[in-house]
Order: sequence, then structure tokens, then C-alpha cells
Amino acid sequence: MGVLRDLAVQPQWVSLAEVADPPGVALLWIGQHIHRVNQRLNGILEDLLGCFEPAQRPQVQIFAAPIAPQAGVDGFCNRRTAPITLMVDPGRIVPADWPGLVAHELAHGVASSIEPSEGHGHGFGQAIAHLCLAQDLPLPPPNLKADALRYWPPCRRNPHPEAFWLGQLPPQDWL
Repeated sequence: MGVLRDLAVQPQWVSLAEVADPPGVALLWIGQHIHRVNQRLNGILEDLLGCFEPAQRPQVQIFAAPIAPQAGVDGFCNRRTAPITLMVDPGRIVPADWPGLVAHELAHGVASSIEPSEGHGHGFGQAIAHLCLAQDLPLPPPNLKADALRYWPPCRRNPHPEAFWLGQLPPQDWL
């Protein structure tokens, strides 16, 4: 968890405090399964990166991590790392919508080459529209405001996010 905290935008965003107390069961599950989860997320990321010419692809890495609810996000893009780090909490989103979550965070990484500012501005809108079109995800409506782009593409919430980190979701649900 320490390595993930070092890669996070804010170290306290990576936390098991709301998942399990004590965290032993969650840590055991993570130790046994996180490699497969990260392989799945990396496969999604590679598919998304295939939507760009090689020269346009940002150098990115992706990791699954339990993100503290106080962070107010389901994932984030840390453009200050090399390569750019995408971190997502797969427990928060139903597995069928993980591609949308990864696309959203990747759009932040792509936008950083278009515009230096963070957020959901014009560059982000262009990047997410490109990714959605190429991956058959719902396209954002024209002139969608930045506030609404914060939640694009739409992803269904997992009603019990801690269940993922406690190993209570069967692997066939997320593989």
C-alpha cells in the first residue's frame, strides 16, 4: 500500500480504513488477487491506448487501489509521475463498467498533452469523446458542461464497494 500511496495525488486517498477494521482479511485478498485485477485493468488500458497513433499515446500505468471515500473520486490520474499513474477503485463501479472508469482517467492523461490545466475542460472533452467513440462507450452529448463531464461515461455504482476488497465478489464477476 505504501508504493500506491507514493503514486497517489494525495497519499491519504489510498486507504483500507472504510473497508475493514482490522484490515487483515482485505490485505490477504489483495495479496492473493491484486495481480489478476491489475492485469484486467491493464488489458482495458491497452485496448483504450490502441485508439491512438503510437506518437499520441501517453506513457501510463494503471493500478487498482481502495480509494478513501473522503477523496470523493472513484479514480484519479497523477500526471506528476513518470509514467503517468492512473489509479482506480474497482470496488466502487460494477465490473462491466470498468472500461468507462479507465477511459475517464486515461482521458485526463491524454488531455495533459493538449492543455496543461487539470480538470474536465476542452482537452478532456476531446479525449473522452475520442475514447468513447473508439470503444463503443456512450458519447458525451455536444456542449456537455465540465461539471457533467466529471461523470462521463456513466458508470453504475457498486452498492457494496467493500465487498470487492473483502473477496466477497466471485472472480467470474470481475475477470
